[in-house]
Amino acid sequence: MKNNYYEFINEDLICEEINGLKTYIIPKKGFNQTFALISVRYGSNDSIFSNGTDEFKEYPLGIAHFLEHKLFEQKEGNIFEKFAAIGGSPNAYTNFKNTTYYFSCTDNFYENLNLLINFVFNPYFTKENVEKEKDIIKQEIQMYEDNPAFKVYFNAMSAMYTNHPVRNDIAGTIESIYKITPEMLYTCYNTFYIPENMVMIIVGDVDTDKIISLGNKLVPNNNDKIFFKRKDFNENKTVKQKYIESDLGLSIPNFIIGFKGDFQNNDNILEKIVEFNIINSLLFGGSSKIYEDLYTQGLINNSFSSEYAIETDYSHFIIHGESKSPQIIQDFLLNNIQNAKINEIEFNRIKKMLTGQFLYKFNNVELLGNTFNDYILKNTLFYNYYDVLKKITVEDVENRINKMFNEENYTLSVIK
Repeated sequence: MKNNYYEFINEDLICEEINGLKTYIIPKKGFNQTFALISVRYGSNDSIFSNGTDEFKEYPLGIAHFLEHKLFEQKEGNIFEKFAAIGGSPNAYTNFKNTTYYFSCTDNFYENLNLLINFVFNPYFTKENVEKEKDIIKQEIQMYEDNPAFKVYFNAMSAMYTNHPVRNDIAGTIESIYKITPEMLYTCYNTFYIPENMVMIIVGDVDTDKIISLGNKLVPNNNDKIFFKRKDFNENKTVKQKYIESDLGLSIPNFIIGFKGDFQNNDNILEKIVEFNIINSLLFGGSSKIYEDLYTQGLINNSFSSEYAIETDYSHFIIHGESKSPQIIQDFLLNNIQNAKINEIEFNRIKKMLTGQFLYKFNNVELLGNTFNDYILKNTLFYNYYDVLKKITVEDVENRINKMFNEENYTLSVIK
């Protein structure tokens, strides 16, 4: 067991490996609420893989999300009911890169943790319960088909990316989910749901020795590990198409302007995260000149915002909102982002604001646990955020702006 102390935030971080499962415990003495999660590095992008051979096999889109749903159904009954009986509040989510199962509670923490570890490592898939789930997920997919924000986003992804599966809906399609079988689910589960491909994170006033003892009893010790390979999709550097449009009969169109990043050089991920957080506020935040100019001209409303994604095999920055003139906004942004002059006073103000946001996360066990998880799955440590933030200069941010925002790597997605 390794105990690291971070003086600036007066926080400990305990690191342990339990039968191959990397475990991180963040002690929060005196906190009433406790939070725990288990994440597996398996998401919707992993529909083509090989396990133990050089032969790649393709599985139906949405199978990682489907597996997440089914894991909550055990032979003894529904796991949600079991958590409720001991005061736990559980949930899960699947994204492009990982699947995460978690709970929070104020009492009976070790009973809740026992339940979390048990159901994550003991799948129960039958033909009957798999068939039943297909209609449920079908309704979920249909619910989003007429959602403008959802449609404008995945249209943008399909226009930006040529080969990479980030262009596909995480839930899959109605056609793809009906191809899923219990045998496929077990293959995917046995390939990816191994302790060496997972992490466990616990935040709260807990007994570390008790957690490790419990983990050693419940986490399987895999002697016959399955080694898998993820497919390299050889994504193009340029966007697939510059413009994509769909019609949903909206009074005010939704738009996304997406800039495709240099996914082939995604080292120094923490530095890029910090730089993009600064850019979010500096260029597109409510007090930025770009926002003020667009709002004053009546081109945007308060739905205008921006976000980014940085992973080892893809990255992008998107600007979205509602506007009757999305192409005018596109032209305005292309003309003004590259020419934006960074005010050093404003730059330092934003760095102070980001420092405050960083510190705030340590007062909320769920927020801290989920944030720590996001970073650790990118093979970086959230605790180092402040040290990197201090070192970032105006020149660093200007260089990042010049690399990301140019006329060669953008697409405009519009839903009318």
